Amino acid sequence: MNFLKRLLPYLKPQGGTLALAYACMVVLGITTAFYAFLAGPALKFVFTGNITDVLRSSTGELRSVWTWLPNDWIVSIENLDRTWALLTMPLLIVITAIIKGFAQTGQFSMLGRVSQCVLRRMRADTFDALLRQSPSFYSKRAHGDLLSRLTHDANLVEQAVFYGCAPLLREPLVVVFLLIFCFLTDSTLALVTFVTVPLAVLPLARFARWLKRVSRRGQDYQGAINTTSYEALAGVQVVQAFGTEANERDKLDRAADRYYRQMLKSYFIRAVRTPTMEIMGALALAGLLGLLGYWVQTKNADPAHFISFFVAVVMMYDPLKKLGNVTDYLANGAAASDRIFEVIDHKPDIIDQPNAIALPPFTDRVEFKNVTFAYNSTPVLEGIDLELRTGNVVALVGSSGAGKTTVANLLPRFYDVTQGSLTIDGHDIREVTLASLRKQISVVSQDTFLFNTSVAENIAYGQPDATAERVREVARAAYAEEFIRALPKGYDTEIGERGVMLSGGQRQRLAIARALLRDTPLLILDEAMSALDIESERFVQRAIDALMVGRTSLVIAHRLTTIRRANTIAVLQGGRIVERGRHDELLALNGEYARLYAMQFQQDEKPETLPVPE
Repeated sequence: MNFLKRLLPYLKPQGGTLALAYACMVVLGITTAFYAFLAGPALKFVFTGNITDVLRSSTGELRSVWTWLPNDWIVSIENLDRTWALLTMPLLIVITAIIKGFAQTGQFSMLGRVSQCVLRRMRADTFDALLRQSPSFYSKRAHGDLLSRLTHDANLVEQAVFYGCAPLLREPLVVVFLLIFCFLTDSTLALVTFVTVPLAVLPLARFARWLKRVSRRGQDYQGAINTTSYEALAGVQVVQAFGTEANERDKLDRAADRYYRQMLKSYFIRAVRTPTMEIMGALALAGLLGLLGYWVQTKNADPAHFISFFVAVVMMYDPLKKLGNVTDYLANGAAASDRIFEVIDHKPDIIDQPNAIALPPFTDRVEFKNVTFAYNSTPVLEGIDLELRTGNVVALVGSSGAGKTTVANLLPRFYDVTQGSLTIDGHDIREVTLASLRKQISVVSQDTFLFNTSVAENIAYGQPDATAERVREVARAAYAEEFIRALPKGYDTEIGERGVMLSGGQRQRLAIARALLRDTPLLILDEAMSALDIESERFVQRAIDALMVGRTSLVIAHRLTTIRRANTIAVLQGGRIVERGRHDELLALNGEYARLYAMQFQQDEKPETLPVPE
């Protein structure tokens, strides 16, 4: 029931379509019950050829359904000649079939529309929730599992709506109309039947709870399979280079084996449920058949009367069986929705405050004031005081793990400071909207991410309405146009997932062009050129110089030779700023910066020597 309750916000916008579908279901239930009603009189009519046998019981009373017809109609039908009477029953069956067919088509197509609308909106909500999460959310979760929730689990919910919720509305209606017919035919027998129906349905609840538990574990294991596959394929070059294909296959086999065992349990539940329902249904029908036979023999009852009743009861078996199948879809859908709503309900760590204002255009300075930051109670930064004046370049240097990237991540609020404050022109960034803050910041990261689309679309990612001329202009400024023109389709060339068709230097120049096009006053630059060849490094450095002109830049420096002209260099060690100043000033101190510079200078100047094995 919680599953259906959570679905209500997604179903409400489709209320009109659902109402039409439900009307079709009502017609479907009525026509099904009418088939049962016709069964007995039709068989009797075949043997007697008397249309009166269709209308009246052996005692002369009108059969239940016909009592709703005007008396003039009854008289007219009874006065039909034999030829027209012989045509009446087949024609009635055909008309009923046509009406039932239209009702079936209507409810099927409309429920398909509803289920697809639910899928589309739920997938959009899940995707929106994922996009709102901070980096800390992703650091604790596997991307493959999140993708599984967005795709596989969402599909299971859609199937639950179409194959689960729809029959949950339709099949009980059919059963209700058949029961109404049974009560109109013989209330005593109907009461007996009504008591046996719940006895057949009760085991379904137990099977449904069991199946939901198994399905939830199975979907978790499906997420593990997706994670393993995603990581292996994303890092396939590393896998091949290290020859670890067998290890990755073993990891996938272990995940697949856990999923396999859960699926075996799921199939076992289904296998046990079906014969259980068959046996209980057979027992109920056998008892009813014996009772009907006894009454026909002892009470001289109309056989057609009881044939219709028996057919109605038999016809109840199919919707009840379908309700049993419904539990499969509902159990899978409920388990899948739990995983989806875990994402949708997860409140992002970084959100706008209720009274947040739009950040005015940047004009003066960015200030870190006694900033402390801890991640999962582990201190990362402590007592950071740093100022970025408009148009200045501030570089962060330090050994790996010193906290350089963490400082940079605080500015666009990927994380919030634990203590202290971070202000832009005097505005605490926690008191302004995220959209207005990030609108004024461009980030060129060390791990350049490009999308599997064209060169032009990657450059214009932050400004999709940019003209082709403007895209070419920033590409030239980023020293990228020469290699772009050499590509098979120039700016229209698709560059593969994460820009795999390009070199490292080419990818970085496209990222710089993207930042140039966005044209923000603040720039965060993870200046990573240590892995580039000399020619690529020269082009990238020129592009970086062009990008930094007129902008306030926070640079994470990897090659210290590239930041000699920085207005301020802050040296981090153990999460603290231990030195600050200009390049020459820091060298004169002969401290941590001088040590790092000398170490890197020696590495750049001297070829690496390896010991010769004896």
